[in-house]
Parts: sequence; C-alpha cells; structure tokens
Amino acid sequence: MWEALGIRCWPTLLILGPANKPLFIITGEGHRDELVWYVGSALRHFAPRISTALLPISINAHVKATEDDILYFPSKLALNPYYRGRGEEPFLAITDTGHHRLLLTDCSGIVVRIIGGTEPGFKDGKLSEARFNSPQGVCWLTSTVLVVCDTNNHALRAVHLDEGSVEVLVGKGVQAAVGDQGGKCLGLQALSSPWDILLYSTPDLDMSVRPNVPLPPPPPGQTAPDNENEDKIEVKDIEKLDEKRRVLLIACAGSHQIWALFLDNTIWWKYKSFSEGTCICVAGSGAEAARNSAYPHTAAFAQPSGLALRQGNNPEIFIADSESSSIRRMALSTGQVTTLCGGDKNPLNLFAFGDVDDIGVDAKLQHPLGVAYCESTKTLYVADSYNHKIKKVDVGPQKVTTLNPTKIETTEPAKFNEPSGLAITSDGKYLYVADTNNHCIKILNLVKNVCQEFRVRLLDHTFTEPENLILYKNDLFVNKKCGHLIIYFDVSLDGDGKRVKFTPGAPQNWLLCVRDETNKDVTDEFEFINCSFKGTKLPARVELKLKTRSDKTHYRLYLSFHTALCEEGACFAHTFTVRSTILVRESVKPVESYKITCKVNPRVEAKPPNKT
Repeated sequence: MWEALGIRCWPTLLILGPANKPLFIITGEGHRDELVWYVGSALRHFAPRISTALLPISINAHVKATEDDILYFPSKLALNPYYRGRGEEPFLAITDTGHHRLLLTDCSGIVVRIIGGTEPGFKDGKLSEARFNSPQGVCWLTSTVLVVCDTNNHALRAVHLDEGSVEVLVGKGVQAAVGDQGGKCLGLQALSSPWDILLYSTPDLDMSVRPNVPLPPPPPGQTAPDNENEDKIEVKDIEKLDEKRRVLLIACAGSHQIWALFLDNTIWWKYKSFSEGTCICVAGSGAEAARNSAYPHTAAFAQPSGLALRQGNNPEIFIADSESSSIRRMALSTGQVTTLCGGDKNPLNLFAFGDVDDIGVDAKLQHPLGVAYCESTKTLYVADSYNHKIKKVDVGPQKVTTLNPTKIETTEPAKFNEPSGLAITSDGKYLYVADTNNHCIKILNLVKNVCQEFRVRLLDHTFTEPENLILYKNDLFVNKKCGHLIIYFDVSLDGDGKRVKFTPGAPQNWLLCVRDETNKDVTDEFEFINCSFKGTKLPARVELKLKTRSDKTHYRLYLSFHTALCEEGACFAHTFTVRSTILVRESVKPVESYKITCKVNPRVEAKPPNKT
C-alpha cells in the first residue's frame, strides 16, 4: 500500500474524501494544527454533498483472547533471582498489560499473587485495591519488593509483598514536559512513558577518591587532588567506598532517553554526585535518532523499550532501541553509547528495518522490544517483535542468528506473535518469552531448541496445598505413550551438630499422589510397577507407568513425608511435602529415572531438594 500511494516517509497521514479519493498528504510529526484545519475544511465542504450518513469504521483486534485466558497482552516478565523453591514463593513476575495488573506465579504457572485490577487507574494501597495503567517493565529489588513501570501513568510503582501494599516510587501520574532532564527526588520527578527497568549495583565510579589507583584527568577548571591525601584515607573508608550503590536504570521510551533512580548516595560519571532518591536522565539528548557518542548526553535513542545487564569488569547495558530497529549498548563505566546490531550507520535513518541474519549493522531487525543477556554463554537474546521471532546475538563478533525452535509436542515450528519480553534462567538453559499477541508465556529450551507454553492459571481453591510445602523446580518427564517414570528418593537430616536422628525402629512414612491441572487426584491413571504409592521405609523407589496414552501435557506430583525423629531422648514427628511437575512428552525416553534427596533441618526449616 505504501508503494501504491507513493509514501516515502514515516509517519505519513493520508486524508481520504468521499469514494476514498485522496485529498491531502501530511508527512512527518508536529502537524496537529494543519490536520485539524484540513479535516475541518473537508467536513464543511463535503457534508452538504453527501446523502448517506457517516458510518464509523469497525476496528477489531487481530487476535483476541478467550474468556478462559488469564493473560491479555502480557508484555514483560522477570524471574525472581531470590527464588529458593518454597511453597507459595513467587518464581516469575508477569506484567499483564491488557489487564493493567501484575501477576506472580510459582514455577508451574500457578498464580500466587495478583497485584492490581483489570481496569486502568492510578491508585496506591493494598495489592488488590491498587490500580495501574498498561504496566510494562518489572524488576526485583529484594525477595519481597518489586518495581513496576506503570507506563501510561508515567510512573514507577513499588510493590511490597510483605506489607501487601503498592506505592508510587517516581512519577506524578502525568507525562514529563519535553526537555525535562530530571534531578528531583522520587515522587516529585515526572517521567515520560517508562518502558523497562533493571537494577544495577556499582561502587562509586569516581576513582579519584581511591588510594593506589591511577587518577583520571580532572575536569576542566579543576586541579588534580593532592596525593598526600591518600595517607589520610583509612581502611574503613576504603571499605565504605567499595560498598555497592544500587541504581535503577529506566528506559523512558517517551523521551527517548535512559534515566536513573539512585537508591543510595552515589558518585556517578564525570565526578557527579547524586543523593539518595534522585531521579535524572543519564543518557540521551531527547532527540529521536540512533546517534552514538562517547558522551552520553549527546547520544540519541529512538523509543528505548527493553534493557538487559551485562556484568563483569566492563559492565554495560543492552538496549532494544525499537524505532531504529537496532540493539544499542551503553558502557556503565563511562556512558559511551554504541550500536551492537541492526539499524543503519546514518543516525537519522529510522527506517532501516528488515529481517536479515548477519553481523553488526548488516543484520536487520524490526521494532525489537525485549532483550535478555546470558552471562555464561556471552549471548544476547532479542525479541524481534515485528518479525515475530526470537534471535540471538553473539556479543563478541556481533553475529545475529534467528532461533527456529519446534513445538515440544510435535515437530512443527513454534510461532510467535509480536513477542515483547524475555527472561533467561541463570544457567542459560531456559528462555521465558512474553508472546504478547498470543496472550501467553512460552518457555524456550535453548539446549534442545524446543518450545512449550508456560500455562498461567489460577489455583482451584477447593483443593488446599499441604503445609510445609517444598517446590522441586526441576521438571520430571514421562513419555505420553505409556511411559515409565522411576523415582529414587530419600531424606537426609541437616541439623546443627547432627543431634537430630531418625528414631530407630520407627516407621518413616511417605505417600505419593498425582493431580492434574484441575487439582483432581488422578493417581489411578498410573500403574505402580512392583511397588505401592505409599511406604514406611527410606530410602525408597517407585516406578509409575501411564496406563494409557495420555493427551495431558502435565501432572503435579506430591510426595509427602511423615518422619519420626529424636533429639537427645525426645521424640517428635516432622512432616513436609515435595511438589514437582511431571511433563508428558512424546520426545522423551520410554523410561525416565530421577533421584531426589531432601535435605531438611526440622529445627530450622526445610531446604529444597536437589536433583542428582
């Protein structure tokens, strides 16, 4: 259509008259007054000449969510770095953007917390009463505190899980004025469409305050510090300087900039000192372009929409610069901005999009919205949103390669629809994808190059999870064609001083139960081979076999223990349950075996089991 109409620039506004005849063409941005004038004149001119009534144009979403879908245009997600496998402990945070809320799930997809409602708003308070407006990026500050980009409210919101409350961290609910460079504290500072966020921890960046370190040249107009001052710095002062300062880095898509919220007093680039709570622009001139620069405030971005952190001796962030269809990088020691891949060498060319696997700027993307970096493989993963693909970038050679995973159930290729958020596990094996226009979350197994849906669902409250629940986050697999599943399991005591022991001669009871996704007990769908679903001795072994070919994709296995223990002559019981997910697949071996060892400290708390 662009070619047929002769359009050569974006944005181009085409005004059509009766019988769809073109009347005016307006190119570029900032033509509101002309648009109002042209449309008004056309209406006044043609109204007397049109006999038919003006009819609205019906516009529907290309892909609709069903009533059973929990998610509606999910956009970003964040794995909990503090996750330890406890019952009801959040594993994954998802911004359910179309529903204006934040969902926290366990490792099997069960929703454990809902923050916000399904209607837009800007309200603090209890988790269920708080309101957001199209939230996007999310990150974990601690195991109980998250920060959410409340995008259409132009704010950052803090979610306190332990207190059960939501509050404004930065922003005033209205968009920042054009040219606002920030500098105010917390809620006094306005933002412009914050789209993604990450937490960066750093020591002070001013090397001049450190002894025995070569000093950088002083800023113009200042003299170098006296070396004699080094003798006056004490060890405790050095330790204080090495303390990590927490900085939240924010991709402000609306102002085409990278901002920072300093959570601690911090010495930043160029000898600048920022007090706790200061929120300010740290990179980007505000112009919409793809300009690289050694000086961060003269660099330019074009709707930065995704952030990923690369740590190490030379830390940097990768930026999904969506409107330039490129991935940018910014050194966190200097602020220098360069291009990793995509885009064009001309910083003003925002139309160099495409779908080409190549190196550096010769590779082409189309409006990427999400990035995730794997430290172990030095690989960056990109949600190439408008190409409906997931791509990887080898950071060293800057080589871009499209991933072509297959569905885990079949050999058909996995299909995405404008994916916009990514999160990768610490071992680099699994990539979680917010498949936005398919209204779901998918898991990409990077080792086997297979993809499956991470089914997000609400818990059936007619079934109550056992107390003292331990989540075993490694999945178990069984072949859907009457496959066998063998589990060896044991309990070891991890008490202080080894004073707690199993009571000699007493039964160590265990019970195995299998439930489906509706929490119905379906243990009878399995045949127990030369064993029972319960026992009184440890260690133990069970072998399960699917009685018939299963069309289900997963089960939940509950392995409950009731152990008899004693400590210095006093006997007592300790009860706990291990929960795991059994994935039913056609591509796994006919017989799968696992060993689970549960290390517990009955006087303190149960530790998560380890797969060996």
